[in-house]
Amino acid sequence: MGRKPNTRRDVYGAWLHHHRRERGLTQQEVAKLTGIPQTTLAFWERTGKLTGRESILKLAKALGVSVSELLRVKN
Repeated sequence: MGRKPNTRRDVYGAWLHHHRRERGLTQQEVAKLTGIPQTTLAFWERTGKLTGRESILKLAKALGVSVSELLRVKN
């Protein structure tokens, strides 16, 4: 039987998903561009819990946004 999967996306995870889809990229394509495993990207989009400075920099570059925009930093 098992647990019912939680399909609700975190608000920040939805933001990441939006940026990726806006550029027409799949998780697999972003994984190839960044060297970040696709499973990690899926986890980030689901939970919104990014980790690792280098990974965040690579992700921002692959999505064509600034780190501030990616992290939703308000000026």
